[in-house]
Amino acid sequence: MKKVLKNSFLATLAEGIKAAKATVGKFRPLTDEEIASLEKNGNRCDDWSLVQVEASFTPDRIHNSVFMGNVRLPAFYGTLLLPGDVSFPTGIYDSLVHNCFIENALVYKVAMLSNMYVRSSAVVQNVGSIVSSGKINYMIGSTMSVGNEMGGRKIRVFPDITPELVDLQLFHKAEPDVESAFEEQLRQFSDEVSLPFGVVGKGAVVSNTNIVRNSWIGSHARIEGATKIRNSVILSSLEDSTHIYDSVILENSNVQMGSKLHTGAEVQGSVLMSRATIGCKAIVKSSIIAPCCHIEEGEVNSSYMGPMTQMHHHSLLIAALWPAGCGNLGYGANVGSNHTGRMPDQEVMPGQGMFFGLGVNVKFPANYSESPYTIIASGVTTLPQRLKFPFSLVRPGDPQLMGVPARLNEIAPGWNYARNAYALDRNAYKYSLRGKGLVQASSYSIFNPEIVRLVFEAYNRLQVSQVRDVYTKEHVDGLGENFMRERVRQDALHAYSEYLEHYVLDQIIALVENDSLLLTQTPRELRKLLPGDLNREIARVVPMPDTLDEVIKTFRLLEKGWFERVSHGLDRDNERGREIFDDYDEAHPLDKGFAEWEKNRFEESVKRLNSVLKNIG
Repeated sequence: MKKVLKNSFLATLAEGIKAAKATVGKFRPLTDEEIASLEKNGNRCDDWSLVQVEASFTPDRIHNSVFMGNVRLPAFYGTLLLPGDVSFPTGIYDSLVHNCFIENALVYKVAMLSNMYVRSSAVVQNVGSIVSSGKINYMIGSTMSVGNEMGGRKIRVFPDITPELVDLQLFHKAEPDVESAFEEQLRQFSDEVSLPFGVVGKGAVVSNTNIVRNSWIGSHARIEGATKIRNSVILSSLEDSTHIYDSVILENSNVQMGSKLHTGAEVQGSVLMSRATIGCKAIVKSSIIAPCCHIEEGEVNSSYMGPMTQMHHHSLLIAALWPAGCGNLGYGANVGSNHTGRMPDQEVMPGQGMFFGLGVNVKFPANYSESPYTIIASGVTTLPQRLKFPFSLVRPGDPQLMGVPARLNEIAPGWNYARNAYALDRNAYKYSLRGKGLVQASSYSIFNPEIVRLVFEAYNRLQVSQVRDVYTKEHVDGLGENFMRERVRQDALHAYSEYLEHYVLDQIIALVENDSLLLTQTPRELRKLLPGDLNREIARVVPMPDTLDEVIKTFRLLEKGWFERVSHGLDRDNERGREIFDDYDEAHPLDKGFAEWEKNRFEESVKRLNSVLKNIG
């Protein structure tokens, strides 16, 4: 917390603003000649003595405006670009200005500008009212609830909050003294950055917008055609500007740098982290949206949506705790069947990379956090459950199957890893682009340590003492409200075994890459040097080649097999498409960006293995 607050972008801006506003000495009263010239230009003021100006001020860039209260004006010079790339001289035109500090900016056709600090190079144009009612704490230290809608999981938020600080508050119960210290730091920070006015930052543009209230508009933000912005902080910078346009409503929220809100989006009581995109009439209420998420047309309510999660169609996510993110909701997916005559006190915890298919209905309570990269197939209705099998496919059940309740769906553990390599690697490719410079690649790798642990535990649970035709949760822990066939269990064991083998051999190769003195040791000796008890335990169930040379060759075969599965991932779809459409190939060109990325990934792996082999020789 101390590190985040120390490096807070908001704190830096507040210090700069306070320093600039404190330079009272460089302002002077208006001269009689200047007052006469201002009035000749159509300007009015009941008490011109309350208007102070810089030493080199000239009145020729102020026209048809009304001034009230204490106002400080600069020596206007130069031009700025209005939306549409129309160049216009800085100054104040056709506006009402009350108790404002204005630097060399453009204020044009603003019905009411009150208690605002407009910084240099800013444009405020054709705005109904942009006002501040007094000291604002910018939501610092305010409390919001996610997950349980009855308020069981509370988080204290502030504009610069990070996913790590959200996770700590949600999933790690702090000692009372630690929690008190946390709250005290936020109170002190709030006192430091609170200002008695609203802010339009340097180079920001606010145009064609009806209402702006009690808000901080960051540097180089662009707000065009918004409907309403109230009690919000919009962080922005020249390198990572935030854009808000076309009928957006933003209230009681914090928006971090590089975000985009557009086309009728409505955001209330929420935190949008860096590079979040909310558009096309999407609704976000009482939620925390992690970096690089993309929400269009759907609704998110009382949820924590992890990084790079997407909703591109009409769908619902409510009372969800999804810290790992990287997921997707298809059209009509209702991840929020919470209000069936009961209190709204239940929640869902999706796993990393989960995909909820078309028309899915997910009933609460549900915990899929131990089933990363699982697919809920189209049209499936899931019952309240806890599922513990990564890379699964949950599909409709078979009501005719003897001995199995008709309500159960069917599960194929490991299916997504064994049969859907193209989708997994294409997701990784998209994440690498979307999260570049912001989200670490290790966090969305399918071989991150947490997923490895979950796969190993699932592999062990599939080791049954009695073979059956069909299994339910009474026979295999973690199956949830689903059944599993014996042949599917065998396929799952093979998929998980291959996954663990790939992971362990990669770890052993990394050992000798980092320490050439280990090249003389056998693989069985090397596996004892793997870091962590869990890695060494996993290594004991993986078939271990006798020599390091064989380790390299085995790993190369695994990599080649995966590359081929990815490369041929669309073959079946393409073959079917060609049977249906004569021009299928012309209308469905190859995704060249992904193909090049996948080719480079495989070639880098081969280069790495050849380098190790060379050292062995």
